[in-house]
Amino acid sequence: MKERDLKRAYNNVLAQAISTSQKFLFAGNLFGDIFILSLKELENSTEEPPNKLRVCSQGSDVDINCLAFHRDFLIVGAVGLIYGLKWDEEEETLSTKRAWEIKIPLQVDAVEVPDVNCLWVCHETDALYAGCGDGLIHKINLEDGRIERDYRGHTDFVHCVVGHADGRIYSGAEDGSVRSWSDRQKIETSITEPYKDPKLIRPDWGKWIGAVAVNDDWLICGGGPRPAIFHLGSMQCTRAFDFPGRVHLCDFVDDSVVIGGEYNHVQFYTLNGTLQANIPVEHTSSYSSVWQMNPFKFMSIAGFSNKLHILKDFRFLDSKIELYGNVQGDDVDIDAEDEKQQDEDASF
Repeated sequence: MKERDLKRAYNNVLAQAISTSQKFLFAGNLFGDIFILSLKELENSTEEPPNKLRVCSQGSDVDINCLAFHRDFLIVGAVGLIYGLKWDEEEETLSTKRAWEIKIPLQVDAVEVPDVNCLWVCHETDALYAGCGDGLIHKINLEDGRIERDYRGHTDFVHCVVGHADGRIYSGAEDGSVRSWSDRQKIETSITEPYKDPKLIRPDWGKWIGAVAVNDDWLICGGGPRPAIFHLGSMQCTRAFDFPGRVHLCDFVDDSVVIGGEYNHVQFYTLNGTLQANIPVEHTSSYSSVWQMNPFKFMSIAGFSNKLHILKDFRFLDSKIELYGNVQGDDVDIDAEDEKQQDEDASF
């Protein structure tokens, strides 16, 4: 199988980010490629964008597990490190050189380099929070690259980290717990274990938590256990959702909740659990969603497939954007490969 066909068949996009200007979308995959899409091409049309995507390769040895954007830097989380790539808005170019790099320290008893599984940026304090495969969450000062502190408590991979307006941090992990953290305390301020709730446990799928999201008053999480919403004050479960698959993404969107994962639909619910929209997706599993309300309403859903699924009203699928096969320079590469193949065939 040719490389381009292999990448089309096995493309797995774990991460997306929207630029500070809200004009560009970045999507990163496990082949080490970052796709760049100008969002203005989606604003006035429901068709696929007329211009092909740009791609910035990070190398086949780089697994892009997560992305974040801060000021004019795209932040990449990979295996054992986090680095920043300078984004030039005027030239619409992403630097091929790393502007800075932070290596995740190995623990004394570590047998392998930990993955950086998730990133969350507090833009007000220039702090980056990284959830890693060693069960730790690292708080990093983006001004000087120092790891200011570690949050220790999880006993397995950290899959998700999010922040609240009051300064608290929430995390979910393979150990089945959702924990809240404060800079004023060395240990977690609360521990919630959804798999211990008979209404939520799904024994065949385990106890792990794959996604967490918060708003002013509520927290939603899911993974192996059924996705559910908790009141932040009491951390009591008030509602379980009927999403039928394992959960890898969830978020509060406007007045709704979006949930996706190992299922051929991404679903929108009201906060009281009523299904609002059932969006078909081609992903074997959906891993990432990013969205904005301004300057225009937009959501992109990505996962284990070669397409981004685009929503504009959060109720219907508007379009699908092909990734490999829709990249600038593809035609030249294909012609060169075909010529090479013809030369090889002629030699026989």
